[in-house]
Amino acid sequence: MNTEKIITHNGHAHFDEFLAISLILARHEHTHFFIERREPTKNELNDQNIWVVDIGHKYQPGLKNFDHHQDLSLPASFVQVAEHLELKNILENTPWWSFKDKIDRRGGFNMAKELGIKSLDVLNSPLENFILKLFSESPISVYQQMKLFGKNLIDTGYRLKEQISFWENCEQLKVKNKKVIIGYTEETLGSIQYCESLENPPEVRINYDGRGDGWSMSTIKDTEGINFFKIENHEHIKFAHRNGFIAKTKERIPLENVLQLVEMAIVQNE
Repeated sequence: MNTEKIITHNGHAHFDEFLAISLILARHEHTHFFIERREPTKNELNDQNIWVVDIGHKYQPGLKNFDHHQDLSLPASFVQVAEHLELKNILENTPWWSFKDKIDRRGGFNMAKELGIKSLDVLNSPLENFILKLFSESPISVYQQMKLFGKNLIDTGYRLKEQISFWENCEQLKVKNKKVIIGYTEETLGSIQYCESLENPPEVRINYDGRGDGWSMSTIKDTEGINFFKIENHEHIKFAHRNGFIAKTKERIPLENVLQLVEMAIVQNE
């Protein structure tokens, strides 16, 4: 097995370098990496066989130097590494990508201000903090988990891209004043990303129920003017959420009947 070295900063670990290194591990399945958390030397920065991530004040992909702190216009290190590994176009469609890039470069308070909230503390994941703590204490202790994490992200990225293409080719029609998209699948992944790319996106999604034998009807991003809880007592309905954003049928009834249910759920005077 080949061996290589990755150098990143010491102290408190961050999602940025953790993800960047996870992608490196996943992309080089047959290479074992020694991960060292310290300052790189000048010779190491000039050594194209050593990866230097989120430290070193150099962005030189040819030398495997991936830092952004020296230039505010540069993306976070995980974005740099993803681009170098030819993964950026696969991963950038994931909903967290841009947010994680911005928060790492601009800081929590600036991002909170942009989002219109006082603090990002409520978004802190205790699981993420725990894993980063383990990585801070001993990278080797989470080495395999990082490799699996990176591989899962890559696999999910490819699947998301395929699913966006799937939803692009799905039937769309109007039910009263609501635009509906119909997917003959249990997989909703990619539907939101596709709809967000449209100037006039669908407001309702119909697809197979992933937990039963019927259909699922749901609003796209909680679209106003439709309340599926209105039809909770209908003979075909198995479940309708009290907030009105989703309902499911007992069986896979004809699509025309599903569209009738959608019509019944539309709030009048919209």
